[in-house]
Order: sequence, then C-alpha cells, then structure tokens
Amino acid sequence: MYSTSTDYKNKILADSTRQLLNVYIDNNKIEDRYILECKITYKLLDNDEFCFGSTQAKTINLKIHKNALPETYTKFYIESGITGETVPIGYFNVDEISKDDDYTVSLTLIDDMSKFEFNYDGSVLNYPTSILTVLQDICSKAGVELGSTSFLNWDKQVAVYDSTVTARTYLSYIAEQAGGFAVIGRDGKLYIKTIGEDTEELDLKYFSEYGWGERFKVSQIAYEDGVQDFKKGNKVNNTIWISTDNMYIVDQEQIDNIYNEYQDFEVYSFSGTSIIDPAWDMGDIITINNRKIIFQGELEYKGKFKASISSDIQAKSKEETTATKISETTKIRRVQSQIDQVEGKITQLVQETDEFEEKLTQVEQTVDQIQQQVQDIIVYKREVEGVTEICLEDAGETDILELEIRGNKTYENNLYPGANVFPSENIYPNMEVI
Repeated sequence: MYSTSTDYKNKILADSTRQLLNVYIDNNKIEDRYILECKITYKLLDNDEFCFGSTQAKTINLKIHKNALPETYTKFYIESGITGETVPIGYFNVDEISKDDDYTVSLTLIDDMSKFEFNYDGSVLNYPTSILTVLQDICSKAGVELGSTSFLNWDKQVAVYDSTVTARTYLSYIAEQAGGFAVIGRDGKLYIKTIGEDTEELDLKYFSEYGWGERFKVSQIAYEDGVQDFKKGNKVNNTIWISTDNMYIVDQEQIDNIYNEYQDFEVYSFSGTSIIDPAWDMGDIITINNRKIIFQGELEYKGKFKASISSDIQAKSKEETTATKISETTKIRRVQSQIDQVEGKITQLVQETDEFEEKLTQVEQTVDQIQQQVQDIIVYKREVEGVTEICLEDAGETDILELEIRGNKTYENNLYPGANVFPSENIYPNMEVI
C-alpha cells in the first residue's frame, strides 16, 4: 500500500472527490480529453488457488486518441490521486497496440516483469550462496533494480542452478520459499512481498453489489518432492502446498518460517464492485464488515477508480510428487539439492528422462576442495524382432549391474523330444529334488 496523508485518506473515497488519472508518455503528459478508457488488472492468484510464488505482471488496457500518441516512444508512466497529492501506479511498456478506427488507438501496457523471460545462467556465482545473492544476480541480468534487500529465508544457502529454467521461474521459487510473491513496484523496482503486508478497511456502503464465499484459514505448510518431506502445522483447516519443482526448498526451517508467518492466517472469498483507493496494492488485506479479503481484480477509471474485486480463494490440492510425475515420453529435467550445513557438502541430483533413455547422475562436491565423484547409471532400452544381435551403443566402460532380456513370443504347445529336439552334453535333466 502506498503511503498517503490523512487528508488524502479522508478525501479519496468521498462522493465530491474526483480522482485524478495522469498518463505520461516519455515524461510528456497526455491531455485528459485524449484519455478515453483505462483499465488496470491486478491478478495475484492463479485459478483462484491460494499459493505462494506468484510473478504476475500488472497490465493496463489504455484507449487514447491517436493525436496523443507520438511517432516514437519508449515508456508510459501513470499516476492517480487527488488534487495536491498523487500516487504512482507504475511504469509500463507497450505489449500490444491496435488502431480501433481513424481516431482511437488501443494499447496493452505491461510492467517490467516481462524482462525476466530469459533462461537464467547462475554459473558465475560462487556456491553455496544466499538466495538474496541469486536474486541480485537475476535482477542485474534483467536490467531491473531490486527493491527488496531482505525477505523471509533470504539468507538460506543454496548450491544449485539450472540454465534451462527462466529467470521468472527462479523469481517464483524465491518468492514461494519466502511465503510471498514477486511484483514490480510503483517505482519500477522488483519486490518480494508477503500476502497481507498492509491492511485497510472499506465500508460495505461503497459496494453496489457484493457476495461472500467460504472462509480460508491456514493451519499447515507442506512440501514433498519424493525425496524430502517437510511439514509444519496440522490438517484442521487448510494446507498450503509448496511446489514440488522448487529447487530452493532445502530444509525444514524454511517451512517453519513460512508457517510462523501465516499461522492462523484467515481470509474470505468475496466478489463485489466498489469505489477504491488507487493507493492499494494487490496482495493487501482489505477488511469489509469485520471480514478480511485479498485485494485483487480489475480497476476501471471513470472519474473514480471502480474496482471489480474477485477474490474467490480455493485451497490448492496436493500435487503429485516428482517421483510419480515423471513420464517416459516427456523430457523432464529435475534438480534437487541437499545441503549439509555441518560438513559443507552439496549433493546434487540431476535426472533427465526422455522416450528412450534415463540417465541418473549424482555429483558430490565439497566446499573446501575441488573433488568430484561421478557415477553413471545408464538404462538402455531396445526392441528387436526376429533372431538378431543386441548391441549396446555408446555404453560406458563400467561393470554390467544387471542384464535382463524379455521375449514376447508365446508357444501354444509344449516342446517334446524329437528329431530336432534332443538332449546334449550341455542340456540335461536337473536332478535336484524339489
């Protein structure tokens, strides 16, 4: 929630107050008469499931007169508020543009969260390193300033990276293990925030229509990946499941910290339409009639910002563990890291699976010296027909642990001695008594 004065708070929702909407293109203000339509989307939760790790971008649908749009431009800045005191909405880039007719242009604006859509290579860092250090490196590579210097579990030591994963996915991992979400702030910086950092009250009288849903109350935080099992709390109410893909969940302490932050956290599902304060941020908690809701939805400007609040909170169902999710026909890269804080050792498990080959590599590294032990276990799967040789191509120079040959030919009749089937010196009855 953006900080405002008492005078602002007293005026912003008053019937007599006209809320401002100022739009700047490269620091040049558009005349009010050229702004035909403005809608802002605050979407925090995917599919209304209560979970951590959201990296939603703030989007704006803006319709303006063509005369307001210069020939060249790079950045939009939008603010609102009242006469004498404004609050920034944020900085935005043009995502889409279309010409409606000879006079109007429709633009879809998006914040700098879009700059994190690249595969992040963290190999330049010295591992193990803190999650904060990883985040700083990600932001540096994206060209986005980091606004959060500390957050829940920021100092947790990690020692794994995967260059096939996008920077935005890394943001999700980091935000999730912090029990929160990643967002581009009003100043254009990246922040890791927890849900409900700020709270505000809104009188029910401001709603033209509304409806209440079920209560959602946190009683357990849980993480399972088929190898590790970390839980805190009980199943009395709702469980928040941490994604099994999150490579930055390394110990029970992280889960404990998240649980301590959200123990007895309670919100209600709610939908309604009301005049709102543009200083409110998505993820803020709004208290209505002594019930708390998560602020998200769509804001439309018509002299005032009117919000269609949609906060239908559902419990996220338990995900399958990575051990059971792997498909032989789908290539999956999975990285799991276990860190021994006492020994300073890192155990990294990398598994690659595709249609014909499963390769499991375990690497043990020490912090104090360069030491690596590699053990390759190759499972070769071949299908042949007829009488032929089975060749193991590109096989490593190692002992065969197991050789299994299966046939699918069936015989309708038993074999009996005959002219072509007879005992030999190498084939004889087994005299062992059964």
